[in-house]
Amino acid sequence: MIGSIGPRLTRAAATASTVPRRLPSLRFSWGSVPLHVEGCRCAASRAVPLTPVAAGAPAATSGAEGACDSQSRRSSTNGIAAVRQMTGGEVIYNMLVEHGVDTVFGYSGGAVLPLLDALHGKDTKFITSAHEQCCGHSAAAYAKSTGKFGVCIVTSGPGITNLVTPLQDALSDGVPMVVFSGQVPTSAMGTDAFQECPATQITRPCTKWNYVCLDFNSLPWAVNEAFRIAMSGRPGPCHIDLPKDIVSMKAQVPDAVFRKASRSPGDAAPMMDMTHIQRAASLINKAKKPVLYVGQGANHCPDILKKVAYKANIPVTTTIHAMGVFDEMDPLSLHMLGMHGSAYANFAIQNSDCIVAVGSRFDDRTTGVMDKYAPKARAAEETGAGGIIHINIDRTTFGKVIRPTVAIWADAEHALTALEPHLDMEDKSARDEWVAQCKTWKEQHPHGYVKPPQSKLKTQMVIEATNNALQKKGLMDSKDVFICTGVGNHQMMACQFIRWRKPRSMISSGSLGVMGAGLPFAIGTQVANPDALTILFDGDGSFNMTSMDLQTIVRYNLPVKIAIMNDAKQQMVAIWQRLFFDGRYISSENVNPDFVKLAQAWGIESVRCETEEDLPAVIEKWLSHNGPMLVDFKVVPDICLPMVAPGKALDEMILLKDREAIFGKSEEELGEMKFEGLAPS
Repeated sequence: MIGSIGPRLTRAAATASTVPRRLPSLRFSWGSVPLHVEGCRCAASRAVPLTPVAAGAPAATSGAEGACDSQSRRSSTNGIAAVRQMTGGEVIYNMLVEHGVDTVFGYSGGAVLPLLDALHGKDTKFITSAHEQCCGHSAAAYAKSTGKFGVCIVTSGPGITNLVTPLQDALSDGVPMVVFSGQVPTSAMGTDAFQECPATQITRPCTKWNYVCLDFNSLPWAVNEAFRIAMSGRPGPCHIDLPKDIVSMKAQVPDAVFRKASRSPGDAAPMMDMTHIQRAASLINKAKKPVLYVGQGANHCPDILKKVAYKANIPVTTTIHAMGVFDEMDPLSLHMLGMHGSAYANFAIQNSDCIVAVGSRFDDRTTGVMDKYAPKARAAEETGAGGIIHINIDRTTFGKVIRPTVAIWADAEHALTALEPHLDMEDKSARDEWVAQCKTWKEQHPHGYVKPPQSKLKTQMVIEATNNALQKKGLMDSKDVFICTGVGNHQMMACQFIRWRKPRSMISSGSLGVMGAGLPFAIGTQVANPDALTILFDGDGSFNMTSMDLQTIVRYNLPVKIAIMNDAKQQMVAIWQRLFFDGRYISSENVNPDFVKLAQAWGIESVRCETEEDLPAVIEKWLSHNGPMLVDFKVVPDICLPMVAPGKALDEMILLKDREAIFGKSEEELGEMKFEGLAPS
């Protein structure tokens, strides 16, 4: 049920076309229309009718617990619930409180002022970002790092259009977000009014659900519905568009409205088919070379994942969003797989006779060319001795990329819990040999790089030194440490050279690959986890896109540690131009400001680091600084290896030993290895 407003619709036509069919055409018929209508999930199913309020009458103050002036509360002796006078904005605010929302990210504007006014003086924190895109990414990071809802409020027109990228990023990466946007009054909709746009038509493709509220009565239902859908199944963003006159309207609202329809944030998880569980267990028990391929759908259940891996002696590899769900210091960990993942993880996938995908979806960056994917598992499927087991709460993923041998539609924790009692490997010695083989691959193909001459720095050196400092200080064990990134070489190198110990500790843009998300991600993460150490590794290209959000760091004195990998290039793009376009470079060099002076202009401590000798002392100062700090690391451009090139299988990687053949001996020289076909995105 999606409410969308076309740019030329009249008000009457808009109302008729946008109110869901299971809702009646909701109009104020004072004293006769109840807040709950049949088909709504609003808890106030027996709410008393609304009572009109005289124009200009003051609205009562409503606090976090729904407290208000006793003069505005009324109850009768016949058991009817108390009511209080509220604006639409106050209704929404109290619904947010009921859903446990204590932090909102956003940016002000005229059309959304009635809602913002309802937050004034309340306990809910409103974090003002430098730009609507920034507040969207920060809300997403709040959700990514906690598993809670990220909530964002913006104005109409450009306010909501600036949120399209964060919404699509949240949809692609499965992030529970709820966005409220202001809209012009209903009388002006469809007239090309100032800062009007067809908001729900624009956000329809990049949300799980969206809705335009054309009636005060639908506000509680819409808020409940947005939160329910955002967290049900595979999480994702929802959007509610709020015409200014609806949010400004006043009415006598029953207290019963502010009870959620359910204590659960989303719909119940699917009921499992135990025959599928038993079949999966049978395949795992027969397999000689199984591997667990884990995605972020398992981030909430690291304990049962570890129990299953240990009991069945199965190596574990993860996607970028699941790094840390299985301790990467554990001998069974194969770290991240995929295009720039570990060689040993990719070898394991290609040689495994039973791939158990848990909360993952076979993204193209983790599979290589599909015709060559998992040949041993496919062969084992034919003999009944293995195959591909796919556990996912989103059943639309089954068969979308890979046809599984067994599909288990379930929450990852429920499926692993049900699976664990049935695990009893048939050939323990074969399983031990498989684990030993994976260990050998790890020893033979560690992540590495070629050091630059003259004691210069590379991005890998900075990240590796940071990881060493974190491990040496015991910070990864003693406190929460979050690593945020932008998108590019530095992102993949962070995946390679940080050893992840806890789930939800890597905050990055995965599927959409949003450059510029790093700084607002770090802000949202720090706001959500005020006592944590939040580190941002960003490329100069990514950082330039949202560097204005340094003002948010200063506004709230957020102690984020910022590291800019400054090679004055969009290096990953330059690599593709070098390999696929014979070194014809265009639009891949950056013109940068003096990042140290930029940070200092905001009052942020900042230094520059250019040599290996200075690196340990700079990192020590940076990590221990009491407050925000930025370091401009001048780094030599490099290629990120291993790399699975387009059209190649996961085990047909370009490794560090191949670097000179593909990259040449200097910036001017092209390598002898030639690439054909389409360059990666």
